[in-house]
Amino acid sequence: MPKQHYNKQQTPWVARDQRDRDFRDFADRRVHFKSNRGGGRKDNKGRDWGNALREHLQDEDVDMGFSASGSGRSNKFNNRGKRGRKGSPMPPSNGKRKLMEGPTNWYKVSLPHGDKFDKEFILKSLMDKMAPSPFWPIAWKVYGTTVTFYVDDYKIAEKLNNLDREIQMPNGFRLFVRVHAGCPNVDMNAATKEKMKLVMAKRYNDATKALDLTRFHADPDLQDCFCALFKPIVFLAVVDIIGENIPQLEALNLYDNKIQVLNYLKKANKKMPNLKILHMGNNKVRELSQLDTLQELQIVDLVLDGNPLCNKFRDQEQYISEVRKRFPKCMKLDGVDLPPPISFDIAEEHHMPAHQQTFLCNVEGGTTVRRFLEQYFLIYDTENRQPLLQAYHEHAVFSMTMAYPYGYGKEKTVPWLNWYATDNRNLLRLQDPERRAKLLKQGQLSVVSFLQEMPQTKHDIHSFTVDLTLFTPLMLCLTVTGMFKELKSGHKIPPLRYFIRTLVIVPAGSGFCISNEVLHVTNAIPDQAKEAFKTTIHTVNSQPQPIANVSSPGPSVPVAAPQHPPAPQIVPDDATKHEMVKQMAAQSGMNLEWSLKCLEETQWDYQRASLVFQNLNAQGIVPPQAFVK
Repeated sequence: MPKQHYNKQQTPWVARDQRDRDFRDFADRRVHFKSNRGGGRKDNKGRDWGNALREHLQDEDVDMGFSASGSGRSNKFNNRGKRGRKGSPMPPSNGKRKLMEGPTNWYKVSLPHGDKFDKEFILKSLMDKMAPSPFWPIAWKVYGTTVTFYVDDYKIAEKLNNLDREIQMPNGFRLFVRVHAGCPNVDMNAATKEKMKLVMAKRYNDATKALDLTRFHADPDLQDCFCALFKPIVFLAVVDIIGENIPQLEALNLYDNKIQVLNYLKKANKKMPNLKILHMGNNKVRELSQLDTLQELQIVDLVLDGNPLCNKFRDQEQYISEVRKRFPKCMKLDGVDLPPPISFDIAEEHHMPAHQQTFLCNVEGGTTVRRFLEQYFLIYDTENRQPLLQAYHEHAVFSMTMAYPYGYGKEKTVPWLNWYATDNRNLLRLQDPERRAKLLKQGQLSVVSFLQEMPQTKHDIHSFTVDLTLFTPLMLCLTVTGMFKELKSGHKIPPLRYFIRTLVIVPAGSGFCISNEVLHVTNAIPDQAKEAFKTTIHTVNSQPQPIANVSSPGPSVPVAAPQHPPAPQIVPDDATKHEMVKQMAAQSGMNLEWSLKCLEETQWDYQRASLVFQNLNAQGIVPPQAFVK
């Protein structure tokens, strides 16, 4: 087949060697760029061809590489005929950039050279083109020659994006419209707060005590500023205005404000104490736990429909159950009346018992426990804790846990619990069995050695609460809580800690001592810190004495001889007397009648009654009918 020659003037195709030669010839050429003061090349009549070319390209609307296709070539070389290659599967491009949907659903609209035209005229022109879709520009600003504003809807933003160079102004200029995802900044100053207060006053109904904040940012009186409630600084300002001006508020409507999080509203319960109706439909709350900060409110009517959290529940019953865990009095959810909560019918109204700082299952143990705690913490708050060896059993077991209070986590302003974290034996977090065994202090020496290494402290005895839950001759169990200062911690102000100690005390030798102890340490919350160390502690004997074992036939703990007069005799109430009779009957084997008689004759001194019974029974004086049941 004869070799075919191609003429490059007739066809754009050339052979490879021919292209290489042409490229070398092109590379050997000398190209010079000359600049003119006028900015472009001029002809012999003084016309600037550079500026004329730019004006021509602008008027002809030539795509210079910023179209959605991403190509850097112009339509002249990229397309044929009617802006599209023949037979190409791609649709013809209209030369406009496609708007992508943003994560916040807020969009910034820029109008280059929009400062040349009146705001009312621009708005009217845009609204005419946008009709019938509603259009509300937010935060209208002029920066140099560019006008900017924001919209909060993707469909509206997309229509605005399609209006680029579609609106012709009176001077023949086609209005440029640039749209991209963006959210305005918040400038929360005194003037903005005053505008917000006026708008809220307009939306408040004094007759129903209801405040309607539906699409608060789109209010016509707030168009010049940005007041979106999904911004925490704006929502907190609204809550402050409510607390200062309308604390009697009972109903609040937050519909369609794009709210996502609420965990920063810790003060809302105090600012809106009477709030009962809360409508939060059509927002962006993803987790029901976001409402935990509001669970102290007595909400009876709640609307959450339209939030992503509603799609996370398998059935309606689970949804209602989770809502009522936070708002037990809720009787209407998403506009639907709920069935009344399950409760037990009680014929007579019963009130909870009055709060007591100390609970004693047996009043006989009150004096013993008080003396023990005074002596124990008197020694514990010294630099030498070795005398505590006599307070622990030879095979005593001790463990410690720590945690930060809920809502007051590990922040820079919170004193850290680093020392306690090292030996934290939290079984939910500690999975290694060897580590668990290592952190369990076993034996008298091991326990007291660990206590000696702990930070030096000063306890506030007047902050103690004591629960004596078990009191028998064979075992005593109590829980004590309170506050203490951590001394020599390196802080300018000694950090305040809160502790919980659970002690199990059993007989050992001639007395009793601690066989098991669990200690939990955490930080004091602000309310606890306000009350700590307000009462001055007067110590009768400043020098701590060793804890000694006291042998007695009744229940006792290792305490030192009291340095103060004995406590006055406490007369138990009827309920306590009844429990004491039952306990005496179980211990002695006598019937209830003789057990009651024994306690009455000893003035309800259980320890003395037990001692008297043992002596008389040993002598055979107790009659047989006392044991008849």
